[in-house]
Amino acid sequence: MRAILSCFLFLGVLSLQAQTFYKLRGYVYSEDNQPLPGANIRVYDSQTGTQANAEGQFEISLEQGLHRIGVSYIGYTSQYLELVIEKDDVKNIFLKADTSMLNEVVVNVKKKDFSYEVIRNVIENKEKYLNQYQNYRCNTYVKSLEEPVNIKAPKPSKDDDPFKNDSIPQKNYFEANITRYAAPPNKLKEERTAVKKIGEQETLFFTSTTDGEFDLYQNLQQINKLSENSFVSPISPLGFASYKYKLEDTFYDDGKLVYKISIKPKQTGNALYEGEIEVFDQLWVLKSVDLSLSKKSLIIYDEFAFKQAYEKFEDKWVITSERFEWKLKEAGQIKTGVTTVSQSNFVFDSTYAKNFFGPELAKTTQEAYKRDSTFWDSIRPEPLSREERDVVKKQEVYDLRVNSKEYLDSIDAVYNKITFLKVAWSGVGHINRAKKTNWEFGSIPSLINVVAIGGWRMQYNINYLKRFENRKKIRVSPYLNYGFLNRDLRGQLTVDYLYNPVKQSSLFLNVGQGFDVINGSATISDIIKRNNFYINTGLNLGHRTELFNGFYFNTDIQVNKREDFGDFKFSRLGDELFDENDPQVFPNSTILKTNFKIDYTPKQLYISEPNEKIVLGSKFPTFSLQYKRALQLDNKLKKAFTNIEFNIAQYFNVGILGTSEYKISISKFLDTTKVAPMDYKYQRGGDPIWFSPSMSTYQLIPQTFSTFGWVFESHYEHQFNGFLTSKIPLINKTGINTTAGAGLLYVPDQNYQYSEFYAGINRVFKIGKARFRLGAYYVTSQSNQFGFDSGFKFSLEPYNRNKNTWSF
Repeated sequence: MRAILSCFLFLGVLSLQAQTFYKLRGYVYSEDNQPLPGANIRVYDSQTGTQANAEGQFEISLEQGLHRIGVSYIGYTSQYLELVIEKDDVKNIFLKADTSMLNEVVVNVKKKDFSYEVIRNVIENKEKYLNQYQNYRCNTYVKSLEEPVNIKAPKPSKDDDPFKNDSIPQKNYFEANITRYAAPPNKLKEERTAVKKIGEQETLFFTSTTDGEFDLYQNLQQINKLSENSFVSPISPLGFASYKYKLEDTFYDDGKLVYKISIKPKQTGNALYEGEIEVFDQLWVLKSVDLSLSKKSLIIYDEFAFKQAYEKFEDKWVITSERFEWKLKEAGQIKTGVTTVSQSNFVFDSTYAKNFFGPELAKTTQEAYKRDSTFWDSIRPEPLSREERDVVKKQEVYDLRVNSKEYLDSIDAVYNKITFLKVAWSGVGHINRAKKTNWEFGSIPSLINVVAIGGWRMQYNINYLKRFENRKKIRVSPYLNYGFLNRDLRGQLTVDYLYNPVKQSSLFLNVGQGFDVINGSATISDIIKRNNFYINTGLNLGHRTELFNGFYFNTDIQVNKREDFGDFKFSRLGDELFDENDPQVFPNSTILKTNFKIDYTPKQLYISEPNEKIVLGSKFPTFSLQYKRALQLDNKLKKAFTNIEFNIAQYFNVGILGTSEYKISISKFLDTTKVAPMDYKYQRGGDPIWFSPSMSTYQLIPQTFSTFGWVFESHYEHQFNGFLTSKIPLINKTGINTTAGAGLLYVPDQNYQYSEFYAGINRVFKIGKARFRLGAYYVTSQSNQFGFDSGFKFSLEPYNRNKNTWSF
């Protein structure tokens, strides 16, 4: 037996020694001697191959003997050779152009870089991958970790929680297990069966798949949490006009040839990607993506990048893993974060109910926030890192402790301690975390109002807040003030009760006496003049609820006694600040006023959380109808006035061109039997320098005036968001964007017509955590009442992170 084994070993050694390899080198050229970089060289008998480099040169090791070799290049006729390899050899290959293929080339590119041909093939084949299934379901695991680092070490405070500061890493963490459903092109639904949140969640990305999806097979990607712009996919027809491509490398993966292509924007400042993608030859499908976004296209983040890996699952190519990385500087901190996403257990083309994919994009189950460590260990694709374990475990220990009554009482005692600084500046509070109650009392400086109507007034307010386990809450705010000059005591009581957080149902009560404004939208120069105030005594009871998705019903009933100031005494400060500062004189009246309003947004998208509904918006406009009716209560019940108003408003994305917004309004007083100045409908005059909110005001109307008949209003504004300035050298590096808009006002019964057009520039900047947009505009207008006018205006708008819009 030993002899037989020795014989086999001896023969094996001889066999290995007999296998001799030689190198075949050469170039691949076109008929006109142009190198063909990336040409494919395939050895069929050994199932091996290589690719020509940027100069068209290739080199491959072949075993001694006969080999069948194929050489191919897109747009050229393939050539097949049978070569006997007995030594190192050189073979140059010339390919003939295939005119039938070249005529199909849509984009005229230089053949010096094969990457353009690869991208063209991906574009031509991507419809196949966009339509490879009707729907799918998969398990999605999301994990996000963000570390805030203070630029300057914070000063310790006596009110800080010592246990938390000593034991909890100051990091933000999110983890979720999601069952995800999707159907091309844009239907989505997810069910979150396990969720863990630690720290602040505001700047974590992809805590829900509704944050945005980078589907590069779509021509544009709209990621509302990142940018107002739509990003241009590098594998879209627009990509050839937007990007420069370069073939960086080629390699084989499981026997398949892969092209690594770098992508760079042709223009600075636009909403474009930069980085690398990998593409499978012949299949023309993405293998992986590693891209970053331009800082100028981001609103909240300073840096943002993502990676994607694609795999074949049941003959279908899907994203199996993603990684998002970001960095931002705000409020004295630098935050760096990473989110990893893994998707598995794909099931394709299931049958679902007709309305399965509806406006509810995501739902978190009641048990999701109650999962223990055993459950998490069983569903994580890979164990937590040491850093992540520290954050999670210490938070779990902290949660156990803070839920004890002893601990809650101890930290409440720290917060409730009365100090000189609280009394003298910030105000005094009293909290009971176990009962979820909070009292707030004003500080000494808040007791005096030196610019109040009628001179100095002493005032005091108290706020009481009670929260419930199911997210219900009630707020009670009593307020008193006393005027020294007129020796008058006034006050109000306000109660706000949120009784159904899911339907956003609330009750509102306000009762008391105080000073109220006649025209709440008056110009800056008029808003605090005496003639814009009156004395209001009354009761206001309001209610708001959502009757069905996107349909909100608001109603309030008011009983008000409205009085002018009569013999009320005023301080000399108001006379020194304003000219013609006399209060309005009008007949005192008592009215009963009802107000009914409906707001409807069709197909409003939302996320369902336990005892909460998070509205995401809609691609359809919002329709509003308001009806006001008032009755006189002075002697007997008589008609006072009736008003009706209808609005249509929408904010929407226009792809790479930017974002647009419009509002159209029609209103009329149906009855004007007795209308007081505070009941009028006003058209606001323009401010001298300030560019007022463009969806509700006009910029160059000389002065505010009232209307009672039909009023037609329309407003439109478009933000180009870098679409124009990104094409201008030097300016494209400043972050300056352009905007344009127009407005039209028509009041038939006054024969009043006004129209305006404006164009301007703006730039985003940040102060602490807030983002602001500073703008400068040139406005021109025309009216049949005062002719043409023009002027420069300036604006300052804050960014609303909850709505992802710029608004006050």
